[in-house]
Amino acid sequence: MMIQRRQLIVAFTMHSRCKAFRPVLVTTTITRRAATASSSSPTILASTGSDDPTFNNSRNYEWLKQSRPIRIYAKPLTLDITHIKSRKDALSPHSKIVHFQRHGQGIHNEIYAQWTQSTGMPLNLSETDPAKNPLLLPNVIDAPLTPKGISQCQDQYHRLASNLRCVERIIVSPLVRALQTAQLTFRDHLPAEFVESEEFYINGGETELTKTTTTLWTAHEGCREELGILLCNKRRPLSETKLDFPHVDFTHLPHHGEEDLTWLEYANNFPQDEAQRESMEDMSHRVYDFLVSFLRHLPEREVAVVGHSAWLHAMCNAVLDDGNDVHCEGDTIDTGMFGQAEIRTLELTFMDK
Repeated sequence: MMIQRRQLIVAFTMHSRCKAFRPVLVTTTITRRAATASSSSPTILASTGSDDPTFNNSRNYEWLKQSRPIRIYAKPLTLDITHIKSRKDALSPHSKIVHFQRHGQGIHNEIYAQWTQSTGMPLNLSETDPAKNPLLLPNVIDAPLTPKGISQCQDQYHRLASNLRCVERIIVSPLVRALQTAQLTFRDHLPAEFVESEEFYINGGETELTKTTTTLWTAHEGCREELGILLCNKRRPLSETKLDFPHVDFTHLPHHGEEDLTWLEYANNFPQDEAQRESMEDMSHRVYDFLVSFLRHLPEREVAVVGHSAWLHAMCNAVLDDGNDVHCEGDTIDTGMFGQAEIRTLELTFMDK
């Protein structure tokens, strides 16, 4: 069998204190083989042929939703200011308007693309051998956005987010790529004093930021990405993140130390040689707890949540119910994978069983 090897090089990482990117090599060996069957994660089926895996939508999680004391009904809204305002004015005390966004392309997505293109096979994200899974290498810890990811977020700002003037709180995963995405997409909601006192540089060029409102910025552990083995999902030291995002309130993180204790606590559930990725069911419990225990009790009625693909997929498939069950109108929610930097607006209604 013919085997070809080449080096995978990803040359972008975020430099602390400025939002520029400096070259740092993430290198591993890619082996090209004839297509053969390989083990896969319970939530990952195959590659789209690009820089994203394809999630499995075939499982029915109705049993899981019925086991919970509170049902969360979701009605999709068009990103039309007049429509959103009319829905907001008519909101019940049990409802919120939430703009969910997935982060833009990260370094780990680019690595996935290069692996797939070079081997002709999707990267097995459940592989625990770093020689066969570059997302286990320490160089990709807390993977930031690529220049493409930055452009995606800037496009979303100009296409959609610049019109979302009434967002009262931005809730974001504590991982860097999500924080960058939120800052670029919802930049009109950055505190005026922060914009005045900081210089923003993206790829060496200053961004155009507008002064704006008193919107609250909150980092929350409940909307971070899948735990387990993929080091792109492990948080870097918190002090570094706080320096780069001083406008964000990190007090809602259960652990305020340098170490990512949430990551370590999950990893300690398994013997070292039996490390596992977080399952869809376990992730859905985190999503449910975030929505019910935190977001539901916020005084704000219109918020944004910036997170990650697997987390959002678990939410749409294993947590949310079709909002038409309570609204009796409109479209059903889209349970497909969020695109990079994609925004979907939902009206959530929380109802006791």
